[in-house]
Amino acid sequence: MTVGAAIEYGLLVLVVSLCWLGVLGMWRMKEPMQALHYLSLPATGGGVLLTAAVLISQGFGQAFWKTLLIALIFLASNSVVTHATARAFRARQLGHWEPLDGDPIEMVEEGKET
Repeated sequence: MTVGAAIEYGLLVLVVSLCWLGVLGMWRMKEPMQALHYLSLPATGGGVLLTAAVLISQGFGQAFWKTLLIALIFLASNSVVTHATARAFRARQLGHWEPLDGDPIEMVEEGKET
């Protein structure tokens, strides 16, 4: 096994680990809004590491450029999709998405830890 192949396999193990961490994090959260935070692990970290693994494996070929494009799309769209999903959760729970007086919100007082 060459050094490049060992690095490639190590990167792929990290990609799979990030995906599993995201799944476990989403599974452990009580609320859907909390679980949304764990979507970024595979979408951003996994995409970047997978692109690096493809670069080591294939070089600057067609596969690398396609993987890079997909990773950039994931990086750009992850926050938009997460925000839209959170808005849909809120609209489903409250019947509207915009904040109104009397809506239940979480407040954190200064100086106190939760």
